[in-house]
Parts: sequence; structure tokens; C-alpha cells
Amino acid sequence: MDTTVAPTGTEGQTWGGGGSNPLKASYGKMMMWFFILSDALTFSGFLAAYGFSRFKFIEEWPIADEVFNHFPFMHGTDAPMFYVALMTFILIGSSVTMVLAVDAGHHMDKKKVSFYLLLTVIGGLIFVGSQAWEWKNFIAGEYGAVKTKGGKILQFTDAEGARVALNEFVTVGERPVEALGNNEGIWYQSDDPIGSTYTIDEVRKGFAANPDLRIRTQVLQVDAETGASHKTMLSRKSLYLN
Repeated sequence: MDTTVAPTGTEGQTWGGGGSNPLKASYGKMMMWFFILSDALTFSGFLAAYGFSRFKFIEEWPIADEVFNHFPFMHGTDAPMFYVALMTFILIGSSVTMVLAVDAGHHMDKKKVSFYLLLTVIGGLIFVGSQAWEWKNFIAGEYGAVKTKGGKILQFTDAEGARVALNEFVTVGERPVEALGNNEGIWYQSDDPIGSTYTIDEVRKGFAANPDLRIRTQVLQVDAETGASHKTMLSRKSLYLN
């Protein structure tokens, strides 16, 4: 019995096993379209989730002017979009160094490839770290905030409305520490390490000792005349942290 497979005439071609290329496109072009479509669908899903979240929490969405005017380690400095511009520059710069690394690879220049790849990695780490910093400080900010049992965010301000950091008026109390081991006793465990967070009682005491402090919530109010949004301020009489 002859088991020889008859030739199809497509041996050695990119798309083996068929008569012609799908959609008359090369393999590389088809894969690029797959990448573009998958990327578009992924971002469409994220944008849809963003729109749904913002519509659902329309009264509690952070004010853009308060979110994107901060710069790391520069408290109280009004720098609108400066950090966003810096991250954009770093991202574009990383793309340029990657292209230069590819070009150096075509010229078989190993030293330049290593150098440009190192710059690309450094730029990528800075960008990812910047994104992590932004998301970490997106709601509470570097000043800190109190999250209630209901999930609401409370921020502290002075009489003029400027943000006040928690460590400026809250004193850290004692924390329960459990000794581990036998006679050595050199290992300790604490559910709430000293200096990491504050308890509600500590915040209450610090707030009561500073009559000039005010609290604002994440609920937005719109000025009927100007159309500007601002966060709702709570009076000290109506305030109760839970």
C-alpha cells in the first residue's frame, strides 16, 4: 500500500497546506492584525469598565484637578499634569531606546544593544514605579486618609481647606506585640506594625485636640452658579468616625 502524500504545491511557503494566503495577506501582516485587534478589544473592555464605574459612583469620583496636580515628595506644590508629562516623556524615551537597540542589533553592535536595552529597562522600571505610586495615592494621597467601615474616604484639611497629613496631628499609641519562640525571644509578631497605620481612636484624639481641623468626604457638590465641583465638608458637630 502506497502511503506517500501527494504534493500540494505549497511546500516551503509561509501558509502551508492551502492554496492561497488568507485574505491575500502575509503571515507577518496577519499576526500584526491579530495583535492590533486583541489590543483594541482589551482597551475597549477597560474603557467600558471605567465608564461603568464612573457612572455608578458619579457623586464620589475624584476631582481630576486634585488627583493630577501632585508630584512625588513635593507636598503642597501645585504642579498640574507635571508628573503625567514626565511619565509620558519616560515612556516615549524608552520606546526610542528600544528602537535604537534593535537598530544596533541589525548592525551586530553588541555593546550598543546592551547599552540601549539597559536604558529601556531603567525607563520601564521608572514608568511602572510611577504608575504604582499614582494608584497608591489616587484616593488617599500622600497625606493619608481615614476609610470608614462603609468604605467612604475622609480627608483632613485646615480652616482654609488645605490638606493636612495624618502624621501632623495623630500620635501613634501602643501596639500589641506577641513574642515568638522559647528562651531566645528575638522574634516578634504584630498585626499592626508601629508607624504603618493609625487606629480610629488615635485619629479621634488627634482631631479633638486640634479644633482648627476640618473633614471632607469624597462626595462631590456642584456649584449651581459656576458649575465647579468640590468635596463635601463636614461640620465638627455632625462628625462621627466609625
